[in-house]
Amino acid sequence: MSSTTFSIVRTNPINIPTIRVFFCFLLISSVLFSGNAVHAAGELEPVLKDRGKHYQTESEVIPVPEDGIHDPSNDAVHVFQAPYEAMVDFPRDAVGNVNWVETVKRGLIEPRADMLGETQKKTLDMDIIFTDTGKMPHVRFPHLSHTLWLDCSNCHPAIFTQKKGANDIAMTDIFQGKFCGLCHGKVAFPPTKNCMRCHSVPQNATKK
Repeated sequence: MSSTTFSIVRTNPINIPTIRVFFCFLLISSVLFSGNAVHAAGELEPVLKDRGKHYQTESEVIPVPEDGIHDPSNDAVHVFQAPYEAMVDFPRDAVGNVNWVETVKRGLIEPRADMLGETQKKTLDMDIIFTDTGKMPHVRFPHLSHTLWLDCSNCHPAIFTQKKGANDIAMTDIFQGKFCGLCHGKVAFPPTKNCMRCHSVPQNATKK
């Protein structure tokens, strides 16, 4: 899977030590580009079951050496700033997860298209509505929120085929770390929490 490397830097409104910026970048990039999809072994277990735990997805204070992601035997884990300190100013959603989109909009962080910030980000303001949701409200996928962070090549064509009806996505797939689950539950809010952030479109509001 091809991917565009990005980093996160704090902007001027809040004077945050460089180590906080560096930790945020390491935490997100190491998880986002790990490429390891975890299977739920036939059960709809929470997506974080075998992936380690993040402060931004668990809303709990989890020491870096105990997060299941970093090597606790490496002395460097004691150098990293704890996530609950690095993200103390970040806005949260209704269930306490970091709201990354709102964090970007407030100018608290500024994602880059590449490590050195030499490439211009390309954003796309287009929503896709998924209507095959059973009795649940339909799902709105906002490209703009995602392209503030990611290049198109992060998702297309390896994860999602760019053709209507070509992606047969089920919640069981997402729970098992496929499709949306490659990021949601690792760095973005888990699909097992705050369902209405995705299922946000009433069925009677969608044209047939």
